[in-house]
Amino acid sequence: MKIKFNVAFLIMFFSLLVSWNQVMAESPVKISGKVEAVDTSASPQTLVVKSTGAKGRELTVGCRIEDKTIIKAGGHSAKLTNLRAGDRVQLTYLRVEDGLICLRIEKK
Repeated sequence: MKIKFNVAFLIMFFSLLVSWNQVMAESPVKISGKVEAVDTSASPQTLVVKSTGAKGRELTVGCRIEDKTIIKAGGHSAKLTNLRAGDRVQLTYLRVEDGLICLRIEKK
């Protein structure tokens, strides 16, 4: 009886651990930075943003643009073609199995 309880407990524990890892892996990340590159001719279209973290470390993020990506400039809807290298943006992206997806881009 005790062995069955221990096995059931271990199965439940590892199930929760796997679920927690999936939640953590799927949490959106928000950064502010400068647009390094915009590629509207690629398939999928891509955006590269360089940011400086709290400890002064540089972070370069390249993510793909999808149909659901929200792009704003001055509080209004915009297109990827409205973004240029050097523009300051706030980027929200999501890490997925095959890369990074831009969820929201807001030009400052």
